[in-house]
Amino acid sequence: MLANDEVIILVDKNNKIIGDVPRRLMNFGRDYHRVTYILVFNKLGNLIIQKRTDNKAFCPGYYGITTGGVVEKGESYIDSAHRELQEELGFDAHLESQGTFVTEGEGFRIWGKIYTCLYDEALHGKLTLQPKEVASVHEMSVEQILKNPDGLLFTPDSVSALEHYANKLVSAQSDDPL
Repeated sequence: MLANDEVIILVDKNNKIIGDVPRRLMNFGRDYHRVTYILVFNKLGNLIIQKRTDNKAFCPGYYGITTGGVVEKGESYIDSAHRELQEELGFDAHLESQGTFVTEGEGFRIWGKIYTCLYDEALHGKLTLQPKEVASVHEMSVEQILKNPDGLLFTPDSVSALEHYANKLVSAQSDDPL
């Protein structure tokens, strides 16, 4: 295995850990894995969304509604969420769990955990984007994203996360996996 090869946690259809696999060997369309989804709100109540770089393996050039990513071996959902927030946007904040959900589509089978946080430039400083993953950031309302009048290409898993959150299909539970 390569020294910098991520090792991803594999889970079953009930979100129970069954093993792990190096990212380069992962079958994203077949294997369930865990992903964190952070809805980053600003003081105006809008979401900070990311335009993905064109070299991303999944949905290059699309807009990601959430910050986040795969949960790696040895990480909890919350540890992964804090790591991803720092890597992608260059800040950390209090994260509030909104619950877990399952989503599937072309090229993904995911048990996701949704978090929300507030980004305040006066408190957190300017965003520092991860150049290999984030081309730019934009501000949009939840309603504008869900209606999508401009026909923007959003990553389908992040759309699912937002729909679960906005339609109150998830809520934090005491037995949610950490």
